[in-house]
Amino acid sequence: MRNGKSESEDPTGDFTRIDQMLPKKKGQKPKHRAREIEGALDWMRNNDVSPEDVEQPTPGFEKLPSVPVSKRTPEERMNDVDDIMNWMRNPQDESMDPTGEFTRVDQMLPKK
Repeated sequence: MRNGKSESEDPTGDFTRIDQMLPKKKGQKPKHRAREIEGALDWMRNNDVSPEDVEQPTPGFEKLPSVPVSKRTPEERMNDVDDIMNWMRNPQDESMDPTGEFTRVDQMLPKK
């Protein structure tokens, strides 16, 4: 018996494996934990994934170097807003969008 659980209740070890993979929630009741495990197993069955195929939880990630971010002053941001507003008022005027950035972003956004 392990922690009050009989091995006959989990002969393949799938429940234990999934239980170890899922994050523990503070104050979580056993019934809710069982539902989470059941949901994970259902998802795995529906997506043809076996608990044996899943690797053990990964150790902590290595720290990645920071991504350089350009610092923009409030004045530069305000100039960007003004440029965008002028372009929105006159989208045919190509001098308002010399790089084509406004047009690309506009095409990505959903129309109302």
